[in-house]
Amino acid sequence: MDRAPQLRRSVLGGSIILTALLVPWVGLSVAGFVTKGWWLPVLAALPLGIAAIDFVTGLVHWACDRFGDATTPIVGPLLIQAFREHHETPRKMVDHDWIETNGEPCVLTASALLMLAALAPHAQSELCAAAVTAVWTMATVGAWANQVHKWAHMPRPPGWARILQQAGLVLRPNEHACHHRAPHDCGYCISTGWMNPLLDRLGLWTWLERSLRRST
Repeated sequence: MDRAPQLRRSVLGGSIILTALLVPWVGLSVAGFVTKGWWLPVLAALPLGIAAIDFVTGLVHWACDRFGDATTPIVGPLLIQAFREHHETPRKMVDHDWIETNGEPCVLTASALLMLAALAPHAQSELCAAAVTAVWTMATVGAWANQVHKWAHMPRPPGWARILQQAGLVLRPNEHACHHRAPHDCGYCISTGWMNPLLDRLGLWTWLERSLRRST
C-alpha cells in the first residue's frame, strides 16, 4: 500500500494544528511589544504585513500560472498543478476539504512561526519588534489565503465569511472574477485582494512576464 498520500495528509494536518497553536503564542510576544511602549512600530507593521502577504500570494499565483507545469520538480506537484487545475475548473477547489485547502500554506507559515517563537522573546529594539510583527502578520494572514480564495469561489460561503468579504477584509468574489476572464492577467492576489487594484493598474504582471521571457 502506498503510504505517501497518508503521510502527506498527516504533514498537512499537523501543519494546520501547529499554525493554529503558534499564531496566538507569537501573538503574545507582539502584545508584549505594545506593553513595552513599542506600539507605533507594531501598529505600522500590521498593515504592511497584510499588504506584503497579499503581494506574495499574487507573486506565487502569477508564477505558477505562467511558468512551468505539473511535472516541474518539487513545485510542480505541490503548487503549479493545483493552480492550473483551478483555472480549468475554477470551482473544483470548492470540493477540497479543510486539510487539502489549507495544509500547504500552513507548512510554510508553521515554519516561519517556529522561527519567530524562538526569536520574538529576544527582540530588543523597535525595529526588531516591527520585523517580528510584520512576519507574524504575514504568516497569520497567509496561512488562510487558500481558504479565502476558496470562499471567493463558493456560491454560498459561510455567513461570517460573507461579512468579511463585504467589509473588504478578505478577497471579494466580484473582484477576483476578472482573473478568470481572458487574458487572465489581473487579480492574482488572493488573501485580502488589497494589492490587486494597484498592481493591475501598473500592469506589473504583464511587465514581469515580458521581462522574464526576454531574458530567457
